[in-house]
Amino acid sequence: MKRFLFFGAMCAAMLLASCDSKEEGTINGVFSVSETKQVKFSSGNLQYSKTAGTLQFAEHQWVILGEERVDWDEKDVFDKFGWGSGDKPTYERCEDEAKFVDWGTQPIANGGGYQWRTLTAEEWEYVVMNRPNAINLIAYGTVEGAKGIILLPDEWEQPSDVQFTSLADTAKVTSSSIDVKNISDETDLTSINVYDAATWEKMETAGAVFLPLTTWSFSDDGKPTEGEYWSTSDDYMSISLASIWPARGCTVSAFEMAVRLVKDVVKE
Repeated sequence: MKRFLFFGAMCAAMLLASCDSKEEGTINGVFSVSETKQVKFSSGNLQYSKTAGTLQFAEHQWVILGEERVDWDEKDVFDKFGWGSGDKPTYERCEDEAKFVDWGTQPIANGGGYQWRTLTAEEWEYVVMNRPNAINLIAYGTVEGAKGIILLPDEWEQPSDVQFTSLADTAKVTSSSIDVKNISDETDLTSINVYDAATWEKMETAGAVFLPLTTWSFSDDGKPTEGEYWSTSDDYMSISLASIWPARGCTVSAFEMAVRLVKDVVKE
């Protein structure tokens, strides 16, 4: 009987450990991207190492490497990509070469061997604006000095000792964007939710996703002012401090932008 009880306890402990373990390269929160499909986000923006010849996820969600890849000859690792350049990360995909190759179809060094993919423009729009309770699950924020937006998973349990304020009271949803209600008020909404690494770890463990600003357009202080993330079309997810456009039209698909991959949640 004692052996049986001991064996049972061991099995229970192993099962609990497996449930609590984090999937490599993955934020554990579950996000709806349509009425029937859910995904989990990767643990950081995509990077490419020339020396290793491999794609990889950034060490942390807030990490960005540089404004553009125009000087990529001088850098070993970069994190801006031409549209659909999954098979040729150093290549600037142009409009007349419209075959999209998803970065997620390529091996990712710290991606856990999972099948990753890029969101469609419609999926970006759904997760940002159209899923149930969406406006209460999004906010501007600053993590380790990096400004950006925070997305909370569908089922959110707020860590008891961490503050979070959504955009519900400070923004309005239009047909195509989320706009700060009073743009003339120069309050920087990223100053409302501010986290150091230790505090953000609690948010991330609970499933929160952070998308940092990635480009330096019109910057006076040398810090990013906008975020641009590719979709599977040449629409892209655009973040500024005044509005969030989850499916903004792009006329030049050779622009270099950030990539945040997802993997599908398989329902049993």
